[in-house]
Amino acid sequence: MEDRTCQNCKTIFKYPSRLKLHFETVIHCKKDSHEIKLYFSSLKKDNNYKCAKCNYIFLQKSSYTRHIKTYDCNQKQKQTQTQKQNKNKNSNNTNTNNTNNINNINNINNINNINNINNINNINNIINSNHTNIINNINIQYINPFGLEDVRTLPINKMKQILLSGREAGLHIIKAIYDKIENKNFFKPNLSRPEIACLNEELKLTVYKSKEFADALFDRCIALLHHMLYLCKSEFSNINIKYIYENIEYIETIMRTEIYDKKLNNIIEAEFINNNLNNKGRIKNFIKQTNEDIIMKDNFLLQIKSTMDLKTKQNEEYTKILTINKLNDLFGDPRIILGLIKAEIILNLRISRIEESIFYIFWIDRINTIKKYIMENNTSKIGDIINIKHEETKIMTMLELVKKRVELRRRSNDYIDLNINDEFRLNDTIKLNL
Repeated sequence: MEDRTCQNCKTIFKYPSRLKLHFETVIHCKKDSHEIKLYFSSLKKDNNYKCAKCNYIFLQKSSYTRHIKTYDCNQKQKQTQTQKQNKNKNSNNTNTNNTNNINNINNINNINNINNINNINNINNIINSNHTNIINNINIQYINPFGLEDVRTLPINKMKQILLSGREAGLHIIKAIYDKIENKNFFKPNLSRPEIACLNEELKLTVYKSKEFADALFDRCIALLHHMLYLCKSEFSNINIKYIYENIEYIETIMRTEIYDKKLNNIIEAEFINNNLNNKGRIKNFIKQTNEDIIMKDNFLLQIKSTMDLKTKQNEEYTKILTINKLNDLFGDPRIILGLIKAEIILNLRISRIEESIFYIFWIDRINTIKKYIMENNTSKIGDIINIKHEETKIMTMLELVKKRVELRRRSNDYIDLNINDEFRLNDTIKLNL
């Protein structure tokens, strides 16, 4: 059973050839051709079949038999023996027939040489045909669906380098991901038309217009950058995570039309010029083989699930855990704290600059306290780190509205309303005289 069981994921296959295919296609169990050969050789050391002519080792008797029948090392041996026999025969005839027989022998040798060359060419054609069939039927390269490329194929150091590359990070991730053979998942059905076909997770082709595809590819590069930030979280300080996230946001919101449209189109067109035919054949062959082979299809679905699991974990990390209620538990509820001195706050706002008021200083101190707590806490989620900017913006917007209300009513005796919304509503606390 060892030659049918993957030692990594413990999946048991019906045939050793299925295990070999598993090693070649499933990313988490993947081995190169040399490792696969060594693996099976170590399991079947005593049962290997070795060609006496070329010393090539086969794991199965059927492969060995086919090799003996078709491979030219066997034919060359037969041809050499035939040539020796002809040479001996011709030498004997030479002793009796002199010049005429020598000419005949030369003609015979020329004919034999031509036949031998033709035989060798035919044999090579058979070998090449068999080799092509083996590639088409066994060694199928796994292809990730468009939008489900797995960034974990990149080493952590490469991810860090891309994340720290500033505004060029989006272009760097596209080149790093789509240069990999398993991510070449799109092609042009017709180079003269704008349509672009992409492999989808249902083993079908989704067709985009050129502009739609460029937009989808741009969105994908942003998603991959977020995947990398999640995977590299432990490699960066919280302040670096904040800066990297803000850079990704800037690329997504500002740079799409300014820079990326033109550069993306250049990258896409270069791919079509250099690799379109190969990508088209490989994708169509992958769809055909996976639909016909249930084991390949199962592996395909497992790979998709693994990538979707990564996306789910990243989304969990990007969700903030410090809600308003939790922040109030940690640092006190502003509605209660400020509600207790509401009258004092309004009086203070009438006689002081807003930036020097009790109300303003309280909210600035609060946001700084929250920022310090999150940035110095090693267990903070990315969601809380990136939410700081949102909280700060929200508080500063509220203070601007209060400032305008104060300026309008400072010179009159009109009531200054400090309630902006439910979050910034001060409780009316009544003190009872006992």
